[in-house]
Amino acid sequence: MKKKFDEIVLIASTLVTIILLVIHILYGNIDLGINNLNTLVILPISLFFYLLVSYDLFIESFKKIKKKNFFDEVTLSLIATIAAFAIGEYVEALAVVVFFQIGEKFEKYAVNKSRDSIKSILNLRPDKVTLYNDGIEKVIEPFDVNIDDLFLVKPGERVPIDGVIIKGESTIDTSSMTGESIPRFTKEGDEIISGVINLGSPLVIKATREFYNSTISKMLDLVENASSQKASSERFITKFAKIYTPIVILLAVIVAILPPLIIDYQDASVWMNYIRTAASFLVISCPCALVLSVPMSYFVSLGEASKLKVFIKGSTYLDKLASLKNVVLDKTGTITKGNFVVTSVNPKNGINNDELLKLAQHAESFSNHPIALAILKANQTEINKDQLNNYLEAQGKGIKVDYFNKTLLAGNAKLLKEENIDFKEEKSPFTLVYIAYDGIYKGYIEIKDEIKETSKIAISNFHKNGVKNVIMLTGDNYEIAQAVAKEAQVNGFYANLLPLDKTNKLEEIIKKEEKGYTAFIGDGVNDAPSLTKADIGISMGGIGSDITIESSDIVLMDDDLNKVNPAIKIAKRNRIAVYENIIFALAIKLIVMILSVIPNLPITPYIMWFAIFADVGVTVICVLNSLRLSIRKRK
Repeated sequence: MKKKFDEIVLIASTLVTIILLVIHILYGNIDLGINNLNTLVILPISLFFYLLVSYDLFIESFKKIKKKNFFDEVTLSLIATIAAFAIGEYVEALAVVVFFQIGEKFEKYAVNKSRDSIKSILNLRPDKVTLYNDGIEKVIEPFDVNIDDLFLVKPGERVPIDGVIIKGESTIDTSSMTGESIPRFTKEGDEIISGVINLGSPLVIKATREFYNSTISKMLDLVENASSQKASSERFITKFAKIYTPIVILLAVIVAILPPLIIDYQDASVWMNYIRTAASFLVISCPCALVLSVPMSYFVSLGEASKLKVFIKGSTYLDKLASLKNVVLDKTGTITKGNFVVTSVNPKNGINNDELLKLAQHAESFSNHPIALAILKANQTEINKDQLNNYLEAQGKGIKVDYFNKTLLAGNAKLLKEENIDFKEEKSPFTLVYIAYDGIYKGYIEIKDEIKETSKIAISNFHKNGVKNVIMLTGDNYEIAQAVAKEAQVNGFYANLLPLDKTNKLEEIIKKEEKGYTAFIGDGVNDAPSLTKADIGISMGGIGSDITIESSDIVLMDDDLNKVNPAIKIAKRNRIAVYENIIFALAIKLIVMILSVIPNLPITPYIMWFAIFADVGVTVICVLNSLRLSIRKRK
């Protein structure tokens, strides 16, 4: 309710400010008999809306003063408004607080849109565990599981606690934790981490860690802790105001006191003249040009990035993006498409490509395994399931089925060796499916996760935009990582990494590369800790999970890695515009401040016009310069 009221007040105050300014310029000096229009009409209206729109600023300033933080942009803006009222510039006083509040709205806008999905982190944390001590099922809280307790994980359930498999074998989906795209076969004696999903048969697992110390809990803690570390970033204007505000206030005090003491300290008119000059000095020095134009630059730049479907969550990350020097990439779903495709069909012993694919598709026709789906999508072969019998899926090996009453095999080398098939084992960093029919080797099919068409272009453009190193981190094995790294042309890579390994490796890279900022780009739940630890976390919004999007600072809504590059250009242009506004505004204000305190100059009678230009005019110019960011062509 309060938020809605504040928005209405700000809109109304903005409209009133514009109307009063026009009235003041055109009719401000008309004599109404008792007093002029400026005092009789503009003053009460300005004061009313001023109090409405600035009461929270006074509260904020008072709290900061209590904490001995006297010098910031809020305090200076309020002092300037009080000075403006003192010298009769009522509309000016109202405009200062209105401009300030608009700037604050611009600054907070992008950040506020990213808060809704934080609750999704709870979906990863299991509510219950099926305890299985002595073969008896008992549902308990995960915190009540002790080391060496047995628990049961049924098909489709997520493993709640790290452990070792005591009974059963199954295929597990590790993509949410390791980023590895291929489901893994696991059996008795294998270690298993929390967070992975059981795709096959029930598993009895012995806990090797307590819940709070398991992989999934540590990962969630990393996300939460790293997020809190980023919240302490200070905005540039706040840092600037800590220096600017005391200097301006001290100079105003000197202007008000020192000249009368030198000229004639007993003459009241001299005191009043220089107090008015000091008040004018404060009005000139009001930082509303920066308060409005700097956030406006960020707001416009954030809007330009959003047109590219790149959502940047705040001005801090736009600044960091402009100084980006290192990019660390996840593999699956970031560099690659995250889905399998058949890349080569290699028939043997007298059959052709279509015949080999036909055999493979019949073998895989009952499976929903990602590899099977890739083979089934390879062409439009009509599958005759009536001729398939005795279907058997051997966990971690492949498929055995009778096709026209003859044995058809489709799987890895281990399956063909067990069936005593004479074949040559091929070398490839990617997945190979060997096919045998009626005891005769028929060839093999290569399957891999394709590199996105834009990945090579993106990585090449990173270097053109000043990025020094592009490094890939992945949970896949070394051979696959090496092949993808070579094709994508990254500077380096690290393979076989669990989520915590990725985070640790990222921290090593950040410490090693001291100059500039480091970005991490990923899409899976397993990438969340790395996204929060990086200077800039960039996630894939289309395929990324809620926790990944929430953990990141920048979201690529259409999963196009190359969109980071125009975003870098936007960030760099924004930085230039911000510097231009700061230098221009301070230079003009400094010149007019000096002119305002020098007596008897030819321009002295018109110094208020210069003051208005130094405040309102400079503000308009800086705002136009900020808006220029929205019309400049992106190359």
